[in-house]
Amino acid sequence: MTVPIVTIVHTNQTRTELRPELTMAYYLPTQFQDQTPQPFDAEVAIEEWPAHIIYTRPFNGNATEELILQEINQLAVHLDSPEWFPQDTFIVAGYNSPATPNPHNEIWIIHSP
Repeated sequence: MTVPIVTIVHTNQTRTELRPELTMAYYLPTQFQDQTPQPFDAEVAIEEWPAHIIYTRPFNGNATEELILQEINQLAVHLDSPEWFPQDTFIVAGYNSPATPNPHNEIWIIHSP
């Protein structure tokens, strides 16, 4: 496994459609964390994420909108506690190149305290 590329996605209230806005995030390797290179593009930002409790559901295959929504809803059903997580913001973690046959992915839901 490698460090995933994560995409923060947003859904409508019924979790039947992905909204067009999304954010991609990459892990910055340890050797660059003390002196983080600053981006040249104003649309690129450096964020530090605190520790979280994350609920996750692994799945394989190309992360199409249909498959992402299906997996989001499956994880939400298993959690069965809507107060534990935001209802419209989810993370898709991709561990392989999109060209990899049957790539490994995960849906992440960040616990809301």
